[in-house]
Amino acid sequence: MTPRLSASAPLDQFSEVSVEPRQRTALSFEVIPPRNDADASTTAELLKVLQGYNPDYIAVTSSQRSGWLEGTAAFIEQISRTTSMRPLAHLACTAGTREELIGWIDALVDAGVRGLLALRGDLPEGGMPAHYLQHADELVRLIRHREAGQAARFAAGSLAVGVACYPNGHAESANLDEDFDVLLAKQRLGADFAITQLFFDAEDYARFAQRARLAGVRIPLIPGIMPMTSVARLERMAKLSGLQVPPRVRAALAAASTPDEEHEIGMELTAELTRSVLRSGADGLHIYTHNNPHITQDLLNRIGVHP
Repeated sequence: MTPRLSASAPLDQFSEVSVEPRQRTALSFEVIPPRNDADASTTAELLKVLQGYNPDYIAVTSSQRSGWLEGTAAFIEQISRTTSMRPLAHLACTAGTREELIGWIDALVDAGVRGLLALRGDLPEGGMPAHYLQHADELVRLIRHREAGQAARFAAGSLAVGVACYPNGHAESANLDEDFDVLLAKQRLGADFAITQLFFDAEDYARFAQRARLAGVRIPLIPGIMPMTSVARLERMAKLSGLQVPPRVRAALAAASTPDEEHEIGMELTAELTRSVLRSGADGLHIYTHNNPHITQDLLNRIGVHP
């Protein structure tokens, strides 16, 4: 068993009461299918490094540059063939019609997937086609419906189904109450866990998690952590997520006199964010690797997680 962060109370504090130690911190990674031959040449090293941490699962994205779900399925087949890691696949409503999504669910299960992250996906220009599923909760329902028809394929009779959640609110939501209503609907329809989108302040995650529990959300809310290696990357990722980079973070990185110093400042900011999130009570971490094993290793080393 790979060592992980833990936080159990010292036993000498208790004389007659038996205390359950805190479970180890869950760990997962997000990876991107190779987009070209150059990417593919580094894939073996990436998978070797990530497998060394014995992650609970590895999530594979889909995008136009990697052939959408063709690239996802091919990469999952490679992961299943060459490693012992458990793959989870991103699946978005934008991937096709209801019938096409059913085909992709089957294809991804055939490739080795036993879990799906159900997303709406970025809206295409002109909006979502009327004959597509419009929201992720509809996709959760479809996955569960498809699963029920072939439960014998799964050892426990079910697929793991994850969804996205938004500590700073979804860009299209009227308010946080709407975000919690949507998350509750996903939970009710069969979501098992939620992974957060990008956030920059541990207090944002802690506040979101507390309000979600008060609203009735009971599924795990796993913080998604992206290494902050440069202002340029932060601005790009924040824009994609509909967020603003906090002035204090931008100022800290902008104060660097060299790219190496900027990288070091950003990594230490990320490490402190991660440590603070764990101190706030999070029982898992989902690392957005951007397929860079060295940066991923650096972050985990800083917070005391080692292969």
